Amino acid sequence: MASTKVLLNMYLFGKLMELLVHNLVSLAIAVVAMAILIRTSAVLVPYFDRVAYST
Repeated sequence: MASTKVLLNMYLFGKLMELLVHNLVSLAIAVVAMAILIRTSAVLVPYFDRVAYST
């Protein structure tokens, strides 16, 4: 009986760790995507201003 509880606890702990790692990976991907978007916007906004006023 005790070994069944230990195995269940280990299984649940493993699942929680899997969720934690998945959330951390998702957060890292979101941070990289935001950084790319911010850098792209910083480059494109002055370009759009020049294009809009040149016509």
